[in-house]
Amino acid sequence: MARREASDRNEVEIHDNISNTDILFYYRTPTTSEIEGFSNLSIQRKGKKVRFQQPKARLKYGLHILTGIREGDFERRDADGKYIALSSDKESPNYYPEWKGWLRKNAADLVMLLGMHVFDISGEIEEPEDRLDAAPEEDADPNLSETLPR
Repeated sequence: MARREASDRNEVEIHDNISNTDILFYYRTPTTSEIEGFSNLSIQRKGKKVRFQQPKARLKYGLHILTGIREGDFERRDADGKYIALSSDKESPNYYPEWKGWLRKNAADLVMLLGMHVFDISGEIEEPEDRLDAAPEEDADPNLSETLPR
């Protein structure tokens, strides 16, 4: 399928190791200024000091582009202490207006994975098959000209 213009309904499924389930996030395509903002927040320079803030940037911008969750992928306690499905759908009886805040508090790790997926690694570069199969000799000196990239 071709890459299309910006969309408000992209999906990514993330396997949650804590619950051992697959979580579905809905998100919109980030704007160019959001991509730039993410990069600027991820690595900040002030004089000779460099601060790496990837987790902070991934969480902030992951929440920013997140448009919804699949109902039932998360559960929260109701007033009686019983678990109920968390929903981002305003039409659902389980809709929770503070669903993004709930995710920030209870599933920030998964939102950070969304941010990483969209902002850090939005594509892949495939190596040609012949390069994947060629492994360097174990005893080879890594500084020899034969082992250095050309």
